[in-house]
Amino acid sequence: MPQLQFHGIDTQAIQHCSQQLVDELCQAMDTTPDNFLLEVMHSTQILSGEIVTPFPFVDVRWFERGQAARDRSAAVIAQHLNAQGYNPVEIIFTALEANAYYENANHFGD
Repeated sequence: MPQLQFHGIDTQAIQHCSQQLVDELCQAMDTTPDNFLLEVMHSTQILSGEIVTPFPFVDVRWFERGQAARDRSAAVIAQHLNAQGYNPVEIIFTALEANAYYENANHFGD
């Protein structure tokens, strides 16, 4: 974990930059590559009754690592997605609570 969900972003764009993106995020978040989940969410966005070109955004779900790690991580994500032609891109960090996150019925809390 962290889990990155990409919205309004092409699967091939994520495939193209995934290795370097994760490598750089490992440094920014102080974790290892095996902890990451990258997921491209396919959805339809509607505005005023019309299907519109999806707005690109990334939802980062993680255990809180502080403002500095958030800033570094957002910069890495934006840099890679901007290079793929997504500009602007919004990045949302959702902090998970360790005692509410389970693996095989065991929570990650104290």
